[in-house]
Amino acid sequence: MAFDVKEFEKKHVARLQDRSLDWNVLKFQEEIDPRFKRAQMRYIGRGATANADSNVIAAEHFTLSTMVLPAGCIGPLHLHDDVEEVFFIIKGSVKALIQEVDSDEVHEIRLNERDCISSPPGVYRGIHNDGDEEALMLVMLGAVKPNLPTYVKGSELEELRLQRAKEREAIIADK
Repeated sequence: MAFDVKEFEKKHVARLQDRSLDWNVLKFQEEIDPRFKRAQMRYIGRGATANADSNVIAAEHFTLSTMVLPAGCIGPLHLHDDVEEVFFIIKGSVKALIQEVDSDEVHEIRLNERDCISSPPGVYRGIHNDGDEEALMLVMLGAVKPNLPTYVKGSELEELRLQRAKEREAIIADK
């Protein structure tokens, strides 16, 4: 059978013109703190949120998306227990936030355009756009379907995550 470049393109090419920013994927975080507002544009895989998006390239080994982080906004500290996460800054300047489990100290690392940070599993990571202009970054997770992230113990986001997990378990138990 001859190679069909059109079929290959349909399956393996994701074009900007066919995508849109998803400002709702992390809306639950923004409802806790308006500074958590940000948008995602998925290219490969659905990411940890697993939102239905038929327009992505099917992931085989990792996920890849872009993230818009408005000026003053924060991607809150979260932990992936199963996967490393990469932030690559395309535009702007941000502070990467790193915190060890069972520590209160948050370390800040300045990242400028074309800088990159890889956070290993088991380390809290976040991002803060402390500048005056929006930042654009590439986000990559090292698994097709990463576990849902957890948040710092005692934080509003972690309390909400635990509440949602209990609600989900109750729904599953009733079926």
